[in-house]
Amino acid sequence: MEFASWKCKALPYLRKEEGWNNLFWQIIRTREKSSRKSWAGNIFQGGRVRLSALLTPSNFLLLSHGSLKAVEALGKYVHLRKWKLDGVSGPVNLVNQFLSSANLQPKDEPSISARNFKLFQTTSKINPTRQDGYELHRVEGTEWPRARVWAHQFAMEANPPMDLAAITQMAKQMQAAKNLFILKDSENIFCAMAGFGRSTERYQVINMVYVPGELRRKGMAEELLNRMILESKASGYKGCLLFSEWQGFRNLYELMGCKTLGRFVEQDLA
Repeated sequence: MEFASWKCKALPYLRKEEGWNNLFWQIIRTREKSSRKSWAGNIFQGGRVRLSALLTPSNFLLLSHGSLKAVEALGKYVHLRKWKLDGVSGPVNLVNQFLSSANLQPKDEPSISARNFKLFQTTSKINPTRQDGYELHRVEGTEWPRARVWAHQFAMEANPPMDLAAITQMAKQMQAAKNLFILKDSENIFCAMAGFGRSTERYQVINMVYVPGELRRKGMAEELLNRMILESKASGYKGCLLFSEWQGFRNLYELMGCKTLGRFVEQDLA
């Protein structure tokens, strides 16, 4: 399908579950700036779109929120075409159904070769407040050395650890776009860091939330997130989206009143 035609049909469908489908906006923007062509498709049932999907620059197949029957049909199509994919991303139940239908299996154990996240969305129930004595600053030249160190620590503390070069590049891109922030106290001490990594039409995604070990469990993360949410609202966005790898109880985003959308997975096949 031609990309313009795919986009015309896909966007109204993607907007219905904008939080779940947030990655599509980033890939669409990248695609529109590139002359390189890659596959994008919509799966129809009863004359209506029931699933959208596209290939990312990293050769991952990105699946939207959708129906199991639609993703089953896509999996069979991919199997017949004998596609060679490096991975699949999307809601965990759809990714599992796709892998089964496409007869694809990770080379390693699925739990080892996958990154699992809980996806959260802020709601009108959250009433962000600011504590006295703290200020949110955009990362400029003087703050960048600390931000870079924290980006490395963020990558190393992830499970499994993330690629240091990729995370540093991401932090640098957020800084260049004036979307990387550091929380400081009244004594100008650096307390925490976060950035807006991407956006949809109505939401910004908060990425790289990092609090140094010695300041954890002191309310720094909540203070940072409250200010990030207020910053996003001031820029005209409806709300924020957050990904968390924390699989235990009492997730901070849940305690703050965020809505849990569900589990999102990046399954490596290479």
